[in-house]
Amino acid sequence: MFARQTTSRATPDAWHELPDKTRSDTYIRKHTRMNKQLVALLMSSCLVVFGCGETEEMTTEEIKKPVNQQPSIDEINRQIWSSGTMPDKQAMILSERQNLAVNGLVSITDEQAEILSNVHWLTLNGLTTITDAQAEILSKVESLDLDGLTSITDAQAESLSKVQHLHLDGLTSITDAQAGSLSKIENVFISADLQPLIDKYKNE
Repeated sequence: MFARQTTSRATPDAWHELPDKTRSDTYIRKHTRMNKQLVALLMSSCLVVFGCGETEEMTTEEIKKPVNQQPSIDEINRQIWSSGTMPDKQAMILSERQNLAVNGLVSITDEQAEILSNVHWLTLNGLTTITDAQAEILSKVESLDLDGLTSITDAQAESLSKVQHLHLDGLTSITDAQAGSLSKIENVFISADLQPLIDKYKNE
């Protein structure tokens, strides 16, 4: 006959029958596992709510920075001088001023011209050329300095004739049609060699 094997079963009092140290170690291990699970759950919740690392997305409040956190006009001008260009977002900041000089800008887009046309007095002496469309857009400025231009088209002269105060000291020559258009301006500042051509039409 084989000896019957008996299997011990835990009774309701088994826990209390364990030595104090065994019960203490078991309690600690049990609650340590529970604490680890709780920490993991909290970390997962934080990652879902806030995101982590480089995958974090900016909120609307973070994108809309307060005015005192926006780059200063001097900072923007330094960036423009170093690159000769200007992002649209910088043009928007600059357009909030009534009087603005951005002489480091060597090129401009139609969109940027539209943004800057809201300025009362605008100096863009770094531009050496503009398009007919840009001349029409910039004609909305009351006082405009474009001393970097060495030549303009007849269409540009007609558009710029709507400006109240215009500086074109860099022009080296103008046609009769351009002189006629520029003579309509209240105050046009041009080289001494070209001034008589404009005066001729002003006196007619």
